[in-house]
Amino acid sequence: MEHQADRKGKVTPALIRHYVSMIQQGVGAVIVESAYVSQQGRNNLHQLGISEEEHLEGLTQLVKAVKKEGGAIGISLTHAGAKTSEFICGEQPVSPSPCNFGRDFDTSREFDIGDREEIILHFVHAAERAQEVGMDFIEIHGTDQHLLDQCFSLKFNNREDEFGPSSLEDRMRLPMEIVHAIKQRDSISLPISYQFSIHEKLEDGFNSDELQQLIKMLEKNGIDFFHPMPPHILNRVFDEDENLLEWISKFTKKPIIAEGNIKSPMVLKDISMLRLADWYVMERSIYARPQWFQFLKRKLVS
Repeated sequence: MEHQADRKGKVTPALIRHYVSMIQQGVGAVIVESAYVSQQGRNNLHQLGISEEEHLEGLTQLVKAVKKEGGAIGISLTHAGAKTSEFICGEQPVSPSPCNFGRDFDTSREFDIGDREEIILHFVHAAERAQEVGMDFIEIHGTDQHLLDQCFSLKFNNREDEFGPSSLEDRMRLPMEIVHAIKQRDSISLPISYQFSIHEKLEDGFNSDELQQLIKMLEKNGIDFFHPMPPHILNRVFDEDENLLEWISKFTKKPIIAEGNIKSPMVLKDISMLRLADWYVMERSIYARPQWFQFLKRKLVS
């Protein structure tokens, strides 16, 4: 459930009711919508924030409400990069290279070393706030063409320095520095998930060797579990028979979150039979109809 915060990025009663209702229906854990780590990285006027002290009270209330119902709760930390406008974020957007996502956005400027240091600190401070309000884990948002995905993508990254497209290591340098900085901070002990997408990179030549390299880099820098985002969880990749979940499981023993258009009991049953995922995310399908999760459980055991 995105863009239901107030104009200051604070939690609203509607947000609390939504996530509590998910737990009441039987969901074990929720990942709270992508929260901006700085005003500079804000994507929408009603996006949830975790960038300021004023956000803490509402986030604390949300965490307590979810845990009171017996659920676990994490929060996704994001920076929009070029996918915003000066009207929304208050300044010219920053990204790995200048780009414009369309008429609702402004042309971004290339981030410099000072920007990079600030961005890393914004993520670290956001993670500290997540710890302070009682979150069970955090997720680094590396998809949806937001900043970290822009760095990862050959389409949006044409820099000529160590953050440029010459290698996967360079394209992932900023995300790795963010993860490393969070893991090095003594005040943060939360597990970290990394959410990423490769499907739109396949046409640019992204292959299984690079996927293995990506997983190993994330693992080395301290990622505790992986959250890949394919268009459909059962889609095959790399012109082979295996889906993305199967490929990732070849390269890591870390827990994996399975997501990708899981909208029916049949799809969930098919993917769960592989016994490769630890969590299954159904996102909007859960609240598309009342008590959908209870319906799903009945179908799975029948």
